[in-house]
Amino acid sequence: MDDYNLVGFVMKYTQIKRRIAAFYLKDKGLNTFESILLAIVYKKHECSQDKIGEITLSDGAIIARSLKKLEDHGFVFRYPDPSNGRKKIVKITETGEKFYDVIRNAFQKGNSTMFKGISFEEQKQLESILEKVYKNLDNIEIPSK
Repeated sequence: MDDYNLVGFVMKYTQIKRRIAAFYLKDKGLNTFESILLAIVYKKHECSQDKIGEITLSDGAIIARSLKKLEDHGFVFRYPDPSNGRKKIVKITETGEKFYDVIRNAFQKGNSTMFKGISFEEQKQLESILEKVYKNLDNIEIPSK
């Protein structure tokens, strides 16, 4: 596959999703990174703060600051991990679910436009291919000094 096409798709797709999310976030003083954290917790319903860091490849301080902003809006809450009190579990609130549902519906509306003229079977095939590609990303060796 041509890198130019792949990079172009990823950049445009990401830019559109960020703009959609920003529309709903900006009046709350939140940014797209916080929407990514909210999406992770929405999908998992609860997740360790460390796992969120692994998923986003971000350090603990950034995660903690962003989660604090989400907590201040009542979208998530954190509590000590019962198996290790020094770690935190993040859980989405009903308010957080409702708020993210609005963003998610806007994303799905965009997806409907993006997949216009593409059959359900073709979409499923694309999803299957992307799942395989996603798994393969972990096997890429990144050069280091």
